[in-house]
Amino acid sequence: MKSRVVALSAVSAGFVALFLTLGAYISFIDIFAVIIASVFVVLPMYLDSVLGSVLSFLAGGLIAFLLSGVNIFSLVWPSYFLFFGLLPILNYLVGKKNFNKTAWFFIKLVWFLAVCALLVFYYLSVMNIEIEYVFSLFGRDFDLSGVANIELIAGCALGLFCAIFFLVYDRFAVLSQRYVNKVLSRILKK
Repeated sequence: MKSRVVALSAVSAGFVALFLTLGAYISFIDIFAVIIASVFVVLPMYLDSVLGSVLSFLAGGLIAFLLSGVNIFSLVWPSYFLFFGLLPILNYLVGKKNFNKTAWFFIKLVWFLAVCALLVFYYLSVMNIEIEYVFSLFGRDFDLSGVANIELIAGCALGLFCAIFFLVYDRFAVLSQRYVNKVLSRILKK
C-alpha cells in the first residue's frame, strides 16, 4: 500500500473514531454522528483504495468502540457496522462493476429495512425497552395505548419513516462521495 493511501486511511480512521465516539457519548446526536462518520470512510477511495476504506472502517469503528468504554447500549455500533459504514464502500464497488442500478437500489433498501427491523428487535426484545404510546404535544397529552392495532400502526409508520430516511441518506451518500473527491482533488494529486 502506498504511503499516501496509508496516510489518508489513518486520517479517515481518526475522523471515523472521533464522530462515532461523540455519537456513543451524546445520545441525541448518535445517528447524525454515524452519518458523518460514513462520509469519512470514503476518503481513501479518492485514491482508488477500497482496502484503505475497509481498514479505516474497521479501525475507526474499533477505536471508537474502545474509547466509548465498550458501550454496547449505544445505537451507534449496530447501525455503523451493519449499514452506514459499509454502504459507501459497497456503493463504490458496485459503481466500478457496472451493476444494475435499479437492482442495487432495491437491495440497499431491503438491507436497510432489515437492519432497522433488527435494531427494533434488539432494543425491544434483548434490551427490554418498553414502548409507550403516550406523548405530549404543545402542552397536551395524547394517550394512544387504547387505539386498536396500535402496534401494527406504529410498525407501519416506522417502516415508512425508515424508507423515507433511506431515500434521503442514499442520495446523501452519493453526493458526499462526489464532494469528498472534489475537495481532495484540490489538496491531493492522484
